[in-house]
Amino acid sequence: MKTDFSGILSSLRREKGLSQRCVASDLGVSQALLSHYENGAREPKLEFVVKACNYYGVTADYILGRTNNGGIQTLPAPHGCENAPRLISALCFVFEKLDELSDPELYATAVDYLTVPAENVAILLRDPFALYDPARDAEQKMAEAMLVANARKKLTNS
Repeated sequence: MKTDFSGILSSLRREKGLSQRCVASDLGVSQALLSHYENGAREPKLEFVVKACNYYGVTADYILGRTNNGGIQTLPAPHGCENAPRLISALCFVFEKLDELSDPELYATAVDYLTVPAENVAILLRDPFALYDPARDAEQKMAEAMLVANARKKLTNS
């Protein structure tokens, strides 16, 4: 097991089969800077460490080499599922941005919008023969409309 930040950062990227260019872009840094972090030539600021933890779905203790357990990796990517890291990254961005915007109404509508498809998957996995409920589609569309309206209001007034 790697025990230093640079080695762990590099290992996480390689384990996911991602290029430095892709990860650098997703994390908002240059490829050269990511390379410096991965080879230990430079130490990142705390902001980058937090972004990297969210991006890879691991705890700060893990990425800093303080524990062998990544902790919050709740979406494993079994059998070559490439989109689990993208989902984790997108959700982390969404909640970081919502926190930054500090708008309880926008937060609530975003959570409402994201909850319906997650519940739909849960219903299907509990009972693959459960009856399809078109009202859930209507609920999703209503949540989407509310989210779009609130996001436009908040982001055009900011």
